[in-house]
Formats: sequence, C-alpha cells, structure tokens
Amino acid sequence: MTQTNLIAMPAPKKTRKASVRVRGQGYLFMRGAMFWMELNWKGARYRHSLETTDRETALLKLDDAVAKIRSGEMPKSFEPITVQAMFDAWMLQVETSCKPRTQADYRGRWERHLKPVFGGLVANQVDRDKVVAYLNRRMKAGAGPVTRNREQRILTMIFNHNRSKIPANRFPEFPRMQSEKAHVRRGRLSKADYETLRGRLDNPRWFWLKVFLVMTFKFGFRKRELLYAKVGYFDQAASTFTLPAFSTKNNMTRVVDIMRDGEIFKMLVALTGDRPANAPLFIREKGKPVRDFRRYWLAQTADLKGGSGKNGSVTIHDLRRSAITNMSEKGIGSAQAGTHLTDETFRRYIQRNEAERRATAKLIEVD
Repeated sequence: MTQTNLIAMPAPKKTRKASVRVRGQGYLFMRGAMFWMELNWKGARYRHSLETTDRETALLKLDDAVAKIRSGEMPKSFEPITVQAMFDAWMLQVETSCKPRTQADYRGRWERHLKPVFGGLVANQVDRDKVVAYLNRRMKAGAGPVTRNREQRILTMIFNHNRSKIPANRFPEFPRMQSEKAHVRRGRLSKADYETLRGRLDNPRWFWLKVFLVMTFKFGFRKRELLYAKVGYFDQAASTFTLPAFSTKNNMTRVVDIMRDGEIFKMLVALTGDRPANAPLFIREKGKPVRDFRRYWLAQTADLKGGSGKNGSVTIHDLRRSAITNMSEKGIGSAQAGTHLTDETFRRYIQRNEAERRATAKLIEVD
C-alpha cells in the first residue's frame, strides 16, 4: 500500500470585530441601574459614577468627564473614611462653636450609644435601614422620641459636616425625626406657692436664693444664665441686667430692663455691693460661687405640687414656664418678653391653670 501524506490546510484568519469605542474616549458600563464611566489615560485608570440612569445623559457626562481628564483636570476621588474619623473631624468644628456643656452632651451620646454601632463602619456602609434599625433598638431599650431625635441629629450633623468626603450617590438618606410636640414638659409654680416659697427664704443666709427665685419667676431666666452671671452684668446706673452672647443658650445678647427702685433693683444693689465686676453674682456665705443647690431646693419645695418633676414636684425650670405664663396673662408676647423665643416656643411655655382657663372662657362668652 502506498502511504499518502496529508497536507494540513491553514486555519482561516479571524477577522477582528471593529470596536465601537474610540481609544482614549472612555466607555460606559452599568452598576445596577446607574451608568458609570471608565477611561485609561496616560497609564492611569479613571472610573466613577455618572449619577444617572439615562443613557443619553450619561454619554454627555462621559464626554465632559473625558475632556476634563485629557486637559489635566483630575476628577475628584474619594478615600474610604470611617464614621469615627468623621466624628473626630466634626468635633473639631464643634469645639470652636459650641459651649462646653453642648460638647460634653455630644461626646456622651456618641460614646455611649452611637459609637458601638456606627463608629467602626465606613461611611458608605451607613444607610437608612441601619439607622432605622438602630432607632428601633433604642426605642425597645426605653429611649423616648426626644432622646432618639437627639442621637439621630448628631449622626446627621456628622455626615453633613463630612459631605465632601462621601460620593453623592452613597450619601445616606436619614429617616424623618419623631414629633416632639406630645412630649413637651408641663408644670409651673403657682403664684400662691411662689409666695410660700419666697417666705421660706427670708433667712439672710439664703438671700442669694431669694434673688434667684424672684428674678427667675419674673423674667424667666435659665438656671445656668444666672448661676454663671457676674456682678458686672448688673448696671445700676442704667438699671439693666445684661447677659452676654456667650452666656446664653442661643448665643444672643439679652438686655433686661430693671424697674429702677423696684424690688429686683434693690435686691441686685444689695447682692452686688462693692464687689468686683468679674466676681460671681451668686455666692454663699463664705464667698464660694453657687453652682448646685438641688438638694436644698428639693427640701424647700417637697410639699409644692403642679411642677414637671417626679410626682409633680416643682423643678427650677418650671419657674421659666411660670414667668412666661404670667407675661402672657399680662398681654406680653414673645417680642416684648425678651426671652429670645419664637412665637411657637413662647406659646409652648404657657401653662395656664384651671382658674385662668375659666377666666378666659368667661371673657369669651360675655358680650
């Protein structure tokens, strides 16, 4: 038999499919429903979201992005950042603009509750579902709507302060906060109980507390505003009491006119005497500044009711509601009161008793 050599035929050359992309012009791809772009330029790869689900819009954004990169304008890049790092950056701003008490409140809420849940997460790992789950756990642990709102507000402020470090499409959506209108504290010191309490402070040893009581019941000062006040805040010649902006809750200067030769004017004259202007306004017998008198306050008000404290006890902040309610009864509104409250908040502080409500009803019905 004759052996026949078989000749292998060459394989047909594959024709390369023409690319629809032009080299150096980038291309589109999708992640979920969102269009992204990628461009390899001068050995570097650029890739980021175009933040649109429409192809025509994506193509226009691609052209703009490529033109910027080719002209030397580098696109914005985002490095992963933890929520703890964002909190630290935010606190630097808080320390320059907020009072120490506010700073301590923010740090306390972060360390006790927020940090264990969010501190170790990267910013883009935080989303609405995680925030809702956290608030739900806090609710089951007994935290009320006001507390949960405060904690959510801190988390929101942290993210807003660091917004430039997070891609817009990965910025979390926070749930709507709970209404606090149903949880407003109520309670006040009645005029009769005010006279009773005032009589208990006739002892010269407690003269400073008597002045504190009268000023708070009449003008609605906050506790810390008075306890940290200086002698120089009272201007005897001008008959005014001025709280500087740094001493008020809303960082606004508050000037209160005192009736010359009135009760409060005479009290302040006796309280300030010839002491230096930078000395604490309220001091004890041995000259020590007054900072905390809760124990004595509880002892003197134990039998007084109608306040917002435990079992209806009267708190110091109830005096503020008493003052604003009394102003309202006299026809004084938020603008004239000088308490730096909006009309809505001013009305919220008004707590009328039954006799006052019936007197108002009588005025309405009488022709």
